[in-house]
Amino acid sequence: MAKSFKVSIVTPEKTAFEEEAISVILPGTEGYLGIWANHAPLVTGLTPGVVTIKESEAGSVKFMSIGGGFVEVSQNNVNIMADSCELADEIDLERAKAAVERATQRLRTLDTAFDRERARIAAERAQARLKAVYLRDGGV
Repeated sequence: MAKSFKVSIVTPEKTAFEEEAISVILPGTEGYLGIWANHAPLVTGLTPGVVTIKESEAGSVKFMSIGGGFVEVSQNNVNIMADSCELADEIDLERAKAAVERATQRLRTLDTAFDRERARIAAERAQARLKAVYLRDGGV
């Protein structure tokens, strides 16, 4: 039987998630990384993407979209400090598709590097929201 550990995700507005889990997959700055019980201590940055949390061997998996941030892993605690976090169940699919389209259009029309960078980050966040919904629905 897999050993569980505590996972919490906090944003500036709220505690978005706080439960026991047996694994977590995170969008690290150098690529996705997996966390299991007794993981070595770690602090690293996160990019906009999908957090996947498996709550038990038998099954329950949660998908969440985050807008970047940091993660600290220590003594079987995973603390995620995210800019934003939405459970896939809270994301409106049509709104997410529209946000991706708006961000893509903005990327094509902006002149300054600063504006392009802000639009790129908005596009990444919008795509992460959409991916969380697709993963929740089995990739359909």
